[in-house]
Amino acid sequence: MTMQNGHGADAVTFAGGVLDPYRHVCAFVNGQAEADAVLDPFVRDGVDRGDRLLYFVDTATPGAPRVRLRRLGYDPVALLAEGRAEVRTWADTYLRTGDFDQDDMLQQLDGMLRGAATPRIRLLADMGWAASDRGAAQRLIEFEARANFVHARHRHVVICIYDTSRFDGAFIIDILRTHPMVLVGGILQQNPFFVAPSEFLDERATGSGG
Repeated sequence: MTMQNGHGADAVTFAGGVLDPYRHVCAFVNGQAEADAVLDPFVRDGVDRGDRLLYFVDTATPGAPRVRLRRLGYDPVALLAEGRAEVRTWADTYLRTGDFDQDDMLQQLDGMLRGAATPRIRLLADMGWAASDRGAAQRLIEFEARANFVHARHRHVVICIYDTSRFDGAFIIDILRTHPMVLVGGILQQNPFFVAPSEFLDERATGSGG
């Protein structure tokens, strides 16, 4: 069911829907144009409302968020200097230890998001780093489930961006089951395929998952 507006001034909108009470979103996009169509309004709304933007981006293109902000009419240098925007690369985050370590990244995420409730953080995480590493992709599935325990303890917004052209179908199905909210075809929905993280992790451990 598509989430509707009308949840109060604190509600966060994304792709025409409201992220409340679930603010961990799996955004499936197909190419940059589709990503821009949903992310540009979300970024613009965040800047205008005084929220803080946090980006996890490709190590090869660390300037991409600055380009987006400038294209939207903002001064990225000022936003970065004021701490209203921050850019961290895959090498700084998911791959900080040289390979993907779930525990290390969960600790990083917890430290970033469990501080002050204001200003609200809008985290946009490009998940393309796992597309060419099957082992890392399998660990990422478990990480996304475990991350729900972190997200339950804060009110920030986390958008995990997956380009469907880069991942296989089995991976997409599993990732879908780890997010309470999903964007598919430009439409935000409460995810009917979401599995509670404890149950999902038990399935993975016993090999009984779908």
